[in-house]
Amino acid sequence: IDEGLSADPQGAVSRATSRVLEASRRAGLEPALKLTAAFSDGQALYAVRYATDAHAPTLYTSIFRKGAGRCIVSEPFDREGGDWQAIPPSSFVTMTRD
Repeated sequence: IDEGLSADPQGAVSRATSRVLEASRRAGLEPALKLTAAFSDGQALYAVRYATDAHAPTLYTSIFRKGAGRCIVSEPFDREGGDWQAIPPSSFVTMTRD
């Protein structure tokens, strides 16, 4: 929120992540961060998938059957092998009603 989340969600996540990594460096630690998160402002759904190594936590998106909605989840949740698309590492996603 202090990083301007309402005005610039992607920039705010980037700035907050940078602050965490810099704090690790100042403490003499090798930065190690894994982040998968989703949040909304009531109009759009935002999600981020990031890691300082090559193993970012998973994040998937899918459109419900018959176009009844979309979702972003950490793991596919249906047993029928729905049309799940992996969101690539180091990604920021914005979903709107359009």
